[in-house]
Amino acid sequence: MFNRIISVIFSNERGKAENGSVFRYAPLVAIAAIAAVVLIAASYYTIEQGYRGIALRFGEVYKVAEPGLNFKIPFIDNIWELEVRTQKDARKIEAYSKDSQPVDMAISINFHLNAGGVGKIYSDYGINYRDRLIEPKLMALPKDTIGKYAAIELVQNRDMVSKQILDDLIAYFTPLGIIVESLNIENIDFSQAYEASVEQRMQAEVEVQKVKQNLERERLNAEMVRVQAQGEADAKVAQAKAESEAIMLRGAAEAKAIEQKAKALALNPSLVKLYEAEKWDGKLPETMIPNQSIPVIGGK
Repeated sequence: MFNRIISVIFSNERGKAENGSVFRYAPLVAIAAIAAVVLIAASYYTIEQGYRGIALRFGEVYKVAEPGLNFKIPFIDNIWELEVRTQKDARKIEAYSKDSQPVDMAISINFHLNAGGVGKIYSDYGINYRDRLIEPKLMALPKDTIGKYAAIELVQNRDMVSKQILDDLIAYFTPLGIIVESLNIENIDFSQAYEASVEQRMQAEVEVQKVKQNLERERLNAEMVRVQAQGEADAKVAQAKAESEAIMLRGAAEAKAIEQKAKALALNPSLVKLYEAEKWDGKLPETMIPNQSIPVIGGK
């Protein structure tokens, strides 16, 4: 009986010892499991559509990650994202025109990063490339362009100025991997004194245009009267010419007829008697000259 109790005691002691060893290693197992999960979770990352990932290894750019699932070395590689979709940047610019007029201009641009050049953009300007690169040049380049034009040219040739600024921005940013898509000049303001002078000048130009239009209208009216008078005169000349030609033709015809009659009479004198007979109405004259023959009936 005693031996059985001793054996049970020893068996219980061995069980306690074995259970104690298991519990002693349980924290290590849990730590290892957690570490494995963390390592697995830290070994991959995803890049959303419209972005590119800048993968840094020991602080150096070694890869530009495409959208989707990508892998990295945990705790060694760092990932930064740069957006390559169209973005907008708006600024207010204070500049001076060629004729030293102060100009306040509000402009905005639409741009996107060249996906193939995001690595260089990050290397040269970092994640804050907009503050370090775009903002300073967007403030400086338009000022240089504005300074090439007089104030009145900025007002009258706004599209041309906008195109010139856009061309300058494209020429500067494209080699750096930034594609400027469009530019919009949202507002151009001048001093009140200059705007008042421009308004007066425009009113004066309107009055000049009115005077020119009136003069042109009078010139056209005078020209119409002259043309009308010339037309009437030409018509009268043409009518007179036609009548003159008709008279000349009738005279020539009559002369020709007389000539023909004269020739006929010369060849045949008796035609005169025939002509008188044809014209005689059958009545004798009421008075006669002595020794004068009676017409038609006979002569001396």
